[in-house]
Amino acid sequence: MDGNLIIEISVAVIAVAFVVLVVFLIFTLRTMMALLSQSNTTIQDLRYEIKGISKEASEVLHHTNAVTADVLNKLHALEPTFDSVKQVGEAVEEITSSVKHASVTVARTIQEKVNADVPPKSNLATAIKSIPIIIDLWQQFKSRQVQAGAK
Repeated sequence: MDGNLIIEISVAVIAVAFVVLVVFLIFTLRTMMALLSQSNTTIQDLRYEIKGISKEASEVLHHTNAVTADVLNKLHALEPTFDSVKQVGEAVEEITSSVKHASVTVARTIQEKVNADVPPKSNLATAIKSIPIIIDLWQQFKSRQVQAGAK
């Protein structure tokens, strides 16, 4: 009898343990079901949001492409203007070069005429006549330095 009692108690303990295990499994499964249901709802919400975001991103991309195409068209339209400005700059440079060359030639011609027409003077007379010119140049130089310093 002792052996049967131990077996009966063991079976009863095993049965109680099994019932407790089943109860905990039921609670765990219910919690898991709630978690899965919440996850499913979240996933559906995310799908909806992703569709909206992808639609907006697609619209932004199309708008960006349109703006880029517009900018490129406007740049291509401005190319002739830039070419014209370049040509005008080159023409002005050529004119400036020609004017420089002409002024150097005129100055040289005038200097040669002056040297040919004027009898040679003494160095002292030349130095005395050049003093007012040197003073005037010096004052202009100083004036420009003061103006440059003020800026």
